Amino acid sequence: MAEKPLKLKRERAKTVVRASRFKASANVLIDHEITHLDQPFTYGLPEDLKSEVEIGSRVLVPFKSEEREGIVLEILENQPSTSKPIIRVLNRYAYSQSALKLATEVASRYASSIVKILRYIPENYEREYSKKYHGGKLEVSRTFEHVSSLTKTRLVEQLSTESETTLILLPTEREAEELFTQLSERFQERCVKAFARSKRPKTFPTSAITIGTRAAIFWQIPDLSSIVIFNENSDHYWSDRSPFWNVRDVALIRSRLENIDLHFYSGFASMEIYRLLDLGYLNLVKSSRRGFLQRRRVRSKPDSYHQSIREGLKTGVVLVQVATKDYSTLVICKNCRCRPTCECGFQLKMLNKTDFSCSACGFSTSEWKCTECGNKEKLLLSRGAQRIEEELGKAFPAIPIYMSTANKAIEEAPNTGIVIATPGMEPRNKKYSALILLDGELQLNRPTMRAEERLLDNWFSLLQFVRDDASIFVDLSYSNRVTQALNTDNPMRVAKALLLERRRVKLPPWHRIVRIQGEDLGAIQEQFRLQFKNAEVSKSIHSHEYVLRIPVEESERVIQAIYALVKYRSASRKALISVQIDPHDL
Repeated sequence: MAEKPLKLKRERAKTVVRASRFKASANVLIDHEITHLDQPFTYGLPEDLKSEVEIGSRVLVPFKSEEREGIVLEILENQPSTSKPIIRVLNRYAYSQSALKLATEVASRYASSIVKILRYIPENYEREYSKKYHGGKLEVSRTFEHVSSLTKTRLVEQLSTESETTLILLPTEREAEELFTQLSERFQERCVKAFARSKRPKTFPTSAITIGTRAAIFWQIPDLSSIVIFNENSDHYWSDRSPFWNVRDVALIRSRLENIDLHFYSGFASMEIYRLLDLGYLNLVKSSRRGFLQRRRVRSKPDSYHQSIREGLKTGVVLVQVATKDYSTLVICKNCRCRPTCECGFQLKMLNKTDFSCSACGFSTSEWKCTECGNKEKLLLSRGAQRIEEELGKAFPAIPIYMSTANKAIEEAPNTGIVIATPGMEPRNKKYSALILLDGELQLNRPTMRAEERLLDNWFSLLQFVRDDASIFVDLSYSNRVTQALNTDNPMRVAKALLLERRRVKLPPWHRIVRIQGEDLGAIQEQFRLQFKNAEVSKSIHSHEYVLRIPVEESERVIQAIYALVKYRSASRKALISVQIDPHDL
């Protein structure tokens, strides 16, 4: 067989796109990571693409020596200019004008680029035709309501009587799946999933009911009329990546820009929501639930919770909520009071009656002794779900006990017995005959600003799953204001007290908190103090982190200055800095 002669591979030189003169042009925002170039660039609009390009289209354009994608922000007709042309249209209907406005506002709110926010918004693939509303609603309803056992029933009734397009958000996929299943039985094709891995449908049904989690707040939904958010104080609603946005604030911005009704439901809201109620921006809807919390049924320390369990077991199933799933997370040596530590330096926690484990390096042992004094006796300062199960097994030997934790959740509660659950893992298909709320002191004394908010939200939310005659025990003293709020079924009393406290010490919601992390920021304290008289700047001793406290009324100017600093450092090729505005916790 004769060998084929070798041939040189022909290489084609890259096509150079040259500037020309065009009758029309477009301002295009380039999709790139260069922070200081966060502004549109003007490109020529060729005649053959004029009919395909509109505001919000995703296009391909020449940028420096390469081709990059971009989004059309503005079309300039009859304004002749010399510029490079748009090469190709990738998606004509990618973003609606309202989506572009939302991205611009959110970017401004979080000192970020518009491109970063647009990446959270799934693209359209066909034109949105408005079927109902033109120019938005004349009157917009923005409300907050403390959640009750009747909340979802009334929501279903409202969805049945009003044929409007609604977006419903829940903190976790487990809760969203549960609600989606319930609503699908009633509304069938109207229901659309918008979970973390869900793809946005190309077309939505008429009067769609979209049920989803955090990222769905950015979805482009035709004729969206109202947004419903459950448990807005949950940390699941905070993005853990730059620019660290949260659902509540994005929903408030979207409601204002697009004239969309906005409804919040929580056991106990964040202080930001109570501030908006105080200012009159949100309206408080009084819950229609009956005052089932009677003083004679609510027990607290120093009483024992065993009596409440005995009463509940007579008529049904009892729910016991504990803070942690392990045997004990806080153990000390009985002799010298030192905490057990691993060789790597991290503290050990008890997995069961004998085993210790390190959450940092994975080391475990069943033969622990104190590294300081050699003593083997230990003292438990906190009790997790496994320890409580052991105690209740001895106190109620003939009663079945079930565990529902993140490791193994129970979807349906039994008809009788005791269910021990960690927060968020409670089976919700039953009305409990008794509710035991433990670890109150542990949860209240966590070193975070929102510890009390989280505890109140958690405990008030659980009240919707108990019967009217339920026996309730609270693991706090009777004089504690959390106990008093549960006794009187009045969360607003605690909310007003917390608002006053936060205002006095200049904390959210009256002040915005901004965290700035980065190197070579030595002069930032003095610069901000000179430029913004009411801003307080402090530096962390152990890291390159600065914390700013700014009155909400002056925060817009400060955030603009911070973003200008970010762009300046990018243009100067200095080390980039991380900016986090309104972190979920402090």
